[in-house]
Amino acid sequence: MIKPSAQLERQLQEINRRSYPAYKSLRGSYDFQYYVLSIDHVQGDPFAAPSALHVTVPASRAAFPAEYYATDWR
Repeated sequence: MIKPSAQLERQLQEINRRSYPAYKSLRGSYDFQYYVLSIDHVQGDPFAAPSALHVTVPASRAAFPAEYYATDWR
């Protein structure tokens, strides 16, 4: 389920300055109108694997030239 970006903002304000584990509650996808931010993994402590995020932008919004999609490998 994709959550509104305002929810991420509220959660960040609530957990500001708390310990690393508190940030794990941020996992999920957030709709920012022109893109979706997905928080896939949140770093559990300073020595753990880094956090992983990705951004999804609709092709119509990204407006890449059509030739970028001309072949499968592109």
